[in-house]
Amino acid sequence: MKTNEVFDCVCNLIFEKYKDSGWKYSKSGHWMTKKDKNFIYKVFFYTSWNNISDRNVAFYGECAIIPLKSKDKIFHINTRQCNLPSGELYWNIANEADWNRTVKEFTNWLDSVFIPIVESCMNDLDDFVKQVVSQGFYPSNGYVVDIGFILTYGSRELAEEATKRYYATLREPIKREFKENYESMIYGNEAVSKYGINMMRNYSNFRAVVENKIMVIL
Repeated sequence: MKTNEVFDCVCNLIFEKYKDSGWKYSKSGHWMTKKDKNFIYKVFFYTSWNNISDRNVAFYGECAIIPLKSKDKIFHINTRQCNLPSGELYWNIANEADWNRTVKEFTNWLDSVFIPIVESCMNDLDDFVKQVVSQGFYPSNGYVVDIGFILTYGSRELAEEATKRYYATLREPIKREFKENYESMIYGNEAVSKYGINMMRNYSNFRAVVENKIMVIL
């Protein structure tokens, strides 16, 4: 069996477990999606360009929440961040005998890490926003938060609280860089270091805080 066929088979086996729950599968894109009026919930399936038939076919994945009006991921996490499969960078699915274990471990990961987040967000967005402010999207990985998400779907007060909590989790010297640039740029002044410049180039919590004039004492 060709490597792409092996990859397709495992992706489809995983999708079969979620299709009755409203998830859609893109065979060409190799991802599953579910939508509500605000977000796309997406599960990406990945492989490698260096696969070798019958010897090594990589499989790993990522989950993300993406606003319908944006391409920026407000939350994303992948199997490698969660040390799955244990001690390896990916599952080797070249041998069909390993498919069931791969599907089981991957779906267990989805069910424990991502599906609860999706359900909370879809069922009660207001409560979910407060939950994220309090403990982040996924507490096991620290305070993972998106200030823009809090501001858009919560309130300025909640965004201020999240900003302070986020800042408190930063390591030195990043915390110092954040504070020095924030205290300059929040009043319309220039960045004081490359950190401030770089953070404003791409989607980031720092950029969301500065552009939306979220005023806090750090």
